Amino acid sequence: MKYLLLIFILTGCYTQKKATEQVEKANDKFPEVVAKLARDKYPCKDLLKPDTTTIYQDSLIFVEVECPDVPTEVIRIDTVNNVITRTVRVPVNMPVQIRTVTKWYEDSAKLKLFTLQVESLQADTASLRQETVKLYGKVSSRNKWLLWLIIICACETLWILRKPIIRLFKLII
Repeated sequence: MKYLLLIFILTGCYTQKKATEQVEKANDKFPEVVAKLARDKYPCKDLLKPDTTTIYQDSLIFVEVECPDVPTEVIRIDTVNNVITRTVRVPVNMPVQIRTVTKWYEDSAKLKLFTLQVESLQADTASLRQETVKLYGKVSSRNKWLLWLIIICACETLWILRKPIIRLFKLII
């Protein structure tokens, strides 16, 4: 009996306050997991439909109509059947439908996931830029050492070959 009472006291009840604290702790450490779970559990179904306005307007277009007894603009002769077709352009009003989307609602968990992804990519980009600057510094310092090494080698070579070079100049002059 004592042990049962002790287990009940240690486990306690799962209250709303305890649940809130655990969700806040999880959100502080792993916000992308909490946002994805909330989005999967509670999707926005009704809010994803756009608020649209549909307006019907008349638009004046020109249509070519075949009229046999009207003065013609274009005459086409079919040589096989010996038929003359007269075509006239007539203006006609046609209804045109125009849709205007005025509002669009997004799921806030989806936006949170995208924000976290953007922040992660920005942090990766910043670290890669720092790495690039560091590598440029290394390359620059190595190039300076390489330049000094080439200068020293050239001076050593000239020092070793100084006597044959002097003799060559004496022969030329």
